[in-house]
Formats: sequence, structure tokens, C-alpha cells
Amino acid sequence: MISGRRLTLRTLTAAEAERLLGDAESGAFADGYPSALATQMLRLVALYPATDHDLGGGMPDLGPWLLVRRSDQVIIGLVTCARTADASAVTVGYDVAPSCWGEGFATEALSAVVAHLLSVPAVWRVCAEAPVDHLASRRVMEKAGMRWQRDELVRHEGRDVKLAHYAIDRPRPS
Repeated sequence: MISGRRLTLRTLTAAEAERLLGDAESGAFADGYPSALATQMLRLVALYPATDHDLGGGMPDLGPWLLVRRSDQVIIGLVTCARTADASAVTVGYDVAPSCWGEGFATEALSAVVAHLLSVPAVWRVCAEAPVDHLASRRVMEKAGMRWQRDELVRHEGRDVKLAHYAIDRPRPS
């Protein structure tokens, strides 16, 4: 679990994913949530439960994490994390209920996850990406301390999408 000022980031377990999928109308989610991405993540975690969240080799819990608003315990989003080809880097993604956009929750969640990940001895870089024209998401990454690295044109679902890549590195000891 990761704590923020207004959010608790709770590791999504297989048992909780199954419960949430079975009772999506329980009031556990913010209005307009879960998104298609969050529903897909719930299904994946429910279908492929990890035996534990300690991945070994100095890699502790890498999520996914549910974003739980402290004021009412409602799930307002999700943060995912994945290893990259570079063993010292991870890529994060985030998804917040549209009803909660513009309130700083994505920035709070991403900042907390970045701090958590950069405290892991084996992680030296945290990366994220967003469509170039998604200015709000790019601003979230910048507020979390990430810096633009490059733009890249990729093919996604049959169309070209230009992505902005961001990253933050843990300072190397001198």
C-alpha cells in the first residue's frame, strides 16, 4: 500500500479483482468507472493471480494499485507498472475516472508511485507515455517530476498515434 495526502494506493489482488468484477454496481467505484482499461486489468488480475507480490531480486510489489479516495473509500482509478527490457527501468500507466479529472488525483497518485518505485534498489528509471496531444496527461507526468524524452510515432489499433515519452531517473551516487 502507498499513501498519499488524499489517496491510498492499494495493491489489486486476485480476490479483490474477482469481487469487484462480480459486484460492479456496489458503489465501490466513482461515477463513470471502471473504464474499459480498468475492467481489463481487473479481469487479468482475476485470471492470472500472482502467488505473491514479491517478485524477488529486490523487486517488491509493483501493483497494479487501485486509487482509493480517502474521504469516501471510493475507487477512482488505477496505476499499473511493468518491467521494461532494461531491468533497471519500469513503465507506469494511470487511469482516473472522468468524474475526478482536474482535481489533482492523477498527479498525487503518479507522484506517490514514482517515489515508491525510485526507492526500490533495483529501479533507477520510471517511464510513462501519453499521446502528444493529451496535454493534461503530459502535465501530470511533468508535475510528478518526469521529463520529456522523445516523441514516437506508433501504430495502434490500425492508426498512427504520436506518443510523448517521459522519464525520471534516480540520482546516481557520485
